Amino acid sequence: MNKLGRAEYDAWAVELAMETLERRIEPIVSEAPLSAQTRFNNALLNLAVNRIVAVEGGKFTAGILWRLADAIANGAKPTPRAPVDLTVLNS
Repeated sequence: MNKLGRAEYDAWAVELAMETLERRIEPIVSEAPLSAQTRFNNALLNLAVNRIVAVEGGKFTAGILWRLADAIANGAKPTPRAPVDLTVLNS
């Protein structure tokens, strides 16, 4: 973690993962059949949720999704440089 604290390291790691995925997703989508391209976002979301459930369990995953829904409802637009903090609700 070098000179970064735990929270800063976690935020940096999320940014790095998002940037890596963002670069790799577009070529995959463009090479997929049109029927898959139009459903790619739904498929990606389902894969992500299933991966989280497998590791964290259903209740924890539901909490993460609740916090994400809350952040989006309050105007957040997650990007690789500004991921949503899913550790707290935006009250």
